[in-house]
Formats: sequence, structure tokens, C-alpha cells
Amino acid sequence: MKSKSSGWIIFLIFFMFFVFMFFIEVSVYSLLPPEQGGMSFLMEFKNIWYRSIWFYGILLLISLFLYLKFLRKGE
Repeated sequence: MKSKSSGWIIFLIFFMFFVFMFFIEVSVYSLLPPEQGGMSFLMEFKNIWYRSIWFYGILLLISLFLYLKFLRKGE
């Protein structure tokens, strides 16, 4: 039981780290606010997500977690 809760804690720490770093990357892409010629958050997200290592890290982390979760269900 203890290993199950520690796995969730480790997963959440890594997930929050990747999400935070991705948010910083999107926020820093255009430092100007939309009123001064910058882009909105969604426009920045559209321009960054496909070349962001943090975004793919989030996907990898989620897919690895789901794989391991379903792998244990089969046992």
C-alpha cells in the first residue's frame, strides 16, 4: 500500500514540474501583452506546443503512467 501512494506522489511531482515548465515556456514566448502587439496565451500555445520538449515530456509521463497502471491490472 505504501508503494502505491509513493508512486502517486512521485507522478504528481513530475507532472506538476513538466506542466509548470511548459507554462513558463509559453508565457515567455511573447513578453508583450496583447494590447501592445503581443499574442494571447492561446496563440502562443498554438505556436509552441509542437516543438516543446516539456509538452512531449508531459505526454510521455502520462502514457508511461497509464501503461504501468494497466500493466499491473493484468497481473
